[in-house]
Amino acid sequence: MSKGSRQRPSQVPQAQVDANWDAIFGKNKIQENVDEISSCGCGRSPTGKCIGWHGLSEGAYEQALMQYNDNQKSKSLPL
Repeated sequence: MSKGSRQRPSQVPQAQVDANWDAIFGKNKIQENVDEISSCGCGRSPTGKCIGWHGLSEGAYEQALMQYNDNQKSKSLPL
């Protein structure tokens, strides 16, 4: 038998292990609002989700917005 091939005896009762597991990973956790995750607070994102445009200069922002709008128009055109 090699070292580590069998489980060491536990000093914590299994009931306590189960209770700790449920406290950490259980379903009683507060649910996050998925709509608020990654929302953009700067108001520059055309989608409402943060896409990193808050760090752009005004000129770079306008250029990125024009490119975004052009891409959206090309996606909506029929093939």
